[in-house]
Amino acid sequence: MRIGAVFAVTVLLLCGAVSAEPRVLIDTDFGAPGKAFSEVDAAKGNNITGFLPEGWSENTGWKTKAVAEYKPVTEAGRSFLRVTQTSGNGLQFTHALPGIGKEAGYYRLSFTARSVAGCYPGVRFRGAPYTTVWSTPPRLNAQWRDFTYDFRMTAQPQELGLFFYLSGNGVLDLEKLKLQKLSEQDLIEEVKARYPDGAPGNLVRASRFPLGLQSGWSIDREYSDGDQVQVAGDAQVPGPSGAPSLRISAPDGILVYSAPFATPLSFEPHTASLYVRGDWDGRLIAACGQSTRAAQPLKISGTHWQRVELTFKPVLLATSHHLRIQGKGTLWIDGFEVEQGAKATPYAPQNPVEVSLALPASDASSARVVFTDEPMKMNYAVVGPSAGALLKARLVTMYGDQLLLPPVKLGVESPNVGALAYEAFQPHPLGAYRLEAWVEDAAGKKLSAESEVVFYRLHRPRYWGKDAPNSFFGTHVLSTNRHLTMAKAVGCNWVRLHDAGSEYIGWAFLEPEKGQWRFRDADVQRYRDHHLKILGLLSTCPGWAGNLGRPCADYFDRYLEPLNMDDWANAVRAIVKHHAGTIDTYEIWNEPWGKSFWSLTVDPKLGRGKDAMVPSDTPSADYARLQKIAYAAAHEVLPQVTILGFNSCRGKDGTKWTKDVLDFGGMETCDAVSYHDYEVATTGYPGSAAEIAYQEAMGPILDKLGRMPKPVWMSEGAPRGDDVSSGFYRCTLPYENDSDNWRIADRLARFVISRRATGEKHAFLYTMHGINTFGAPTEWTTLVTVDGFLHPSAAAHSALAWLLEDTDYVRCVTLTEGVYAYLFTGPNGAVAAITARLPHAEYRLPTSADVQLFDLFGNPLAAGAALDDHVSFVVSNAGPAKLLAALGVK
Repeated sequence: MRIGAVFAVTVLLLCGAVSAEPRVLIDTDFGAPGKAFSEVDAAKGNNITGFLPEGWSENTGWKTKAVAEYKPVTEAGRSFLRVTQTSGNGLQFTHALPGIGKEAGYYRLSFTARSVAGCYPGVRFRGAPYTTVWSTPPRLNAQWRDFTYDFRMTAQPQELGLFFYLSGNGVLDLEKLKLQKLSEQDLIEEVKARYPDGAPGNLVRASRFPLGLQSGWSIDREYSDGDQVQVAGDAQVPGPSGAPSLRISAPDGILVYSAPFATPLSFEPHTASLYVRGDWDGRLIAACGQSTRAAQPLKISGTHWQRVELTFKPVLLATSHHLRIQGKGTLWIDGFEVEQGAKATPYAPQNPVEVSLALPASDASSARVVFTDEPMKMNYAVVGPSAGALLKARLVTMYGDQLLLPPVKLGVESPNVGALAYEAFQPHPLGAYRLEAWVEDAAGKKLSAESEVVFYRLHRPRYWGKDAPNSFFGTHVLSTNRHLTMAKAVGCNWVRLHDAGSEYIGWAFLEPEKGQWRFRDADVQRYRDHHLKILGLLSTCPGWAGNLGRPCADYFDRYLEPLNMDDWANAVRAIVKHHAGTIDTYEIWNEPWGKSFWSLTVDPKLGRGKDAMVPSDTPSADYARLQKIAYAAAHEVLPQVTILGFNSCRGKDGTKWTKDVLDFGGMETCDAVSYHDYEVATTGYPGSAAEIAYQEAMGPILDKLGRMPKPVWMSEGAPRGDDVSSGFYRCTLPYENDSDNWRIADRLARFVISRRATGEKHAFLYTMHGINTFGAPTEWTTLVTVDGFLHPSAAAHSALAWLLEDTDYVRCVTLTEGVYAYLFTGPNGAVAAITARLPHAEYRLPTSADVQLFDLFGNPLAAGAALDDHVSFVVSNAGPAKLLAALGVK
């Protein structure tokens, strides 16, 4: 099985026996002649024509302005189908799967393809609500590749189809595809064949913690390190393994995730065990993604070390599992082990020697960031019998740079401790770095597994340690020190308190019982301590203030309309007055244009959660009234407050919502207009989906008033459709990392540049808080990997923010066919962000001595270098005239 196949299964977590004979469901040679079709609709502007094999059909006719061709091609002896979309930003074609979803089953999808556009397969309902039950983003590129994905589906309530999606304009070449249904026994026999000698002993790569949590381990997103919780190696308390133990101090509670581990023989029971001591009241949990596989109490007291164990049944096909340590008190742990079998054996490490790594303490070391004005060092600790052996280390970048550091001869001490010093790579000093370290004996035999730290070398942000109220760059992030440091370190200067922060500012949380206020000042203040400006939300409704009739329990319970506007006005005054001096900007509600966040009541007969929400007959009028009352109440207690209204979106729903709120007087009761935009299509060129979204959301105002009379804020959005979970990790993952981090980083940069080009005042990427641990979905995450540390796209954001902070957008010019320059000017000079759409003419960057050239991550480019399809920057410190001259623009 290809490693890519394993990686795709992480979204499917349920397990159960299935008895089904292997059978082929789809077996298509796309190189064979197909059947002609034509989907032409002049009214919609659609023109989709070509050929598709038997059983396949086009499924994009519901869109508008979609222009595409499905064309058989033979090239270099290979016959295939070429799908080319030139307009419409995304299409889909499908094959029916009649009767397949009636019972749970295991499936194997394999195909051969290449593409330089975003593309992914998925299994989806053929009818409303068109729910996708499985999908995966393959790492397609310009080279032909074979892909295989094994996955499990639970029983589904309606007919399914296999869909192929193009996420934007571009080209997909598809040669062949097969979908099979397999039995559980088929898969078990395949696994046994791959591991004829059984599984190794300890499945955990790093079982001791002399330098604290190692790569892959993480603290849950809700706990702030350094104040609420403290987790570190404790040299004063050695564990039974002989290494310093890990000390977890959490008076009010914590959840710690272990690094992911593989369970090769996943059809057999496994047991996790570790040494513990301290005073602790909590639980030990074995999990796969978000699915708990086993759990037991962990309640101990005293200074005596004891061994605890937890037996669990892994999930067949899952890429990884992990252990969770939950509870409160003070806990020391040591000697972590996971092994096959229903009973723990005496502790033994996977290898006799282990290497721990950690960045030295610095301004942003908790975010694993080293600024360019700081030395590059890495602390190490080697435990186990290693006297006379060599500690070796390798430094790696995303450019393919590699450097072996001078080896360190180890002494008799255990742990052997010290620091590795190294220099930044040239000419690629900025961006993601990975330091890998291991121990070898004199004969070159490895005594340890490879350990790693992924970290980032970045410019110190222009507003590090300072407020930047005029900064464009914002995000959504919870109030934890490590995550606030990450946000600030990559150039974010604003945060929006929705989801990541709703509990700190939402009315439903602050006044759960009428008159009983529960403010969370410490959490709110932590943002300001990191010099992040706050966009607060005046939103959510306590159960007593709406039609719920009970305390809020479900997520969507909190988004019913308030019934009594006096209660709403009192809440606004109380919140704004309480946070005066800390928060001076608020948005009214979240996404009221959809019933999920703006309904009058719930009807349990319709289901649970958002399915049960029943909107008012006049939602836009209701919202306009809510906004009007909030605007007056907020300005009453804080005259200088800024209130964002409308909270619209792209598409027909957004256009109608904006028009309705405008007609109900919404422009008079706000200080700025907000909207949301998520893009699956690639942006960063004139007429891209981002510009269309702005026009759809703001169009009614522009049509009626001829201009935008107030600032526009994109208060929530991001590029979607990419898997950011694995980032730049290698050793940490029990599977091959197949992430296209360059593409993900480029799409993020293009998205932000497009936001600047629409003239928006601020933009808030969503979200840095949508994290848990490896093996769980990361659908809405941006800037961070699934364990909550920075993703390489954050390095691209850092470079972009460094170059564009304090600039104004001027205009976009065409440099050659398909190549564009977005021009910005400011006190530090002039900047052109160079983007391209596919296909485009060849373009070489300027050779003028008046400009500097930088790539996506802010590293220097050679004069006259060919544009490589990723965002590049041309900078002139001499001003816009020199920049335009270098670009050949008059």
